[in-house]
Amino acid sequence: MINIHIKDKKGFTSKLFLKEDFDSFFVTEASVTTFNTYTIDGRIQKRFYTNEEYENLGKPEFSRWKDIRKLCFDMIKGSKTPIRFKIVLKLPEDLTLSILESTDTLVAAGDILGLFLNIKFENESMDCITGTSLKVFSMDKSLEEAFDRYMEKDLLALI
Repeated sequence: MINIHIKDKKGFTSKLFLKEDFDSFFVTEASVTTFNTYTIDGRIQKRFYTNEEYENLGKPEFSRWKDIRKLCFDMIKGSKTPIRFKIVLKLPEDLTLSILESTDTLVAAGDILGLFLNIKFENESMDCITGTSLKVFSMDKSLEEAFDRYMEKDLLALI
């Protein structure tokens, strides 16, 4: 787990809310505090869709950022800066597997719950914190380290 401090908040926020840079990521949760606090549970409600619609979506557990992005942006835009926001993004499975394959680890693909990017803005400060969640206990940190290196390089390319 690493903390990447975002110095160019305006540039990063633009890429997060207005561009497609994070659209392939899934949203596990999001909260925005302005004059109220809005909370989004990114978990897909299967009952909302017909079986065919859900199949066509690829049977995801969580919504994609591209489907939540505009809603979140609408909550933060305006003449006043939000008090805070927190967005937890989960890497898509293909990217997770790519990172897994790039490292020498004992962790199996089926043991990974997810690789996460926590984006937090509060007190005029913005940080991105990585997180790795496994279904099993492991002392092997090579996947976490590979993910941290990937996000450090990838996020630095965005800012």
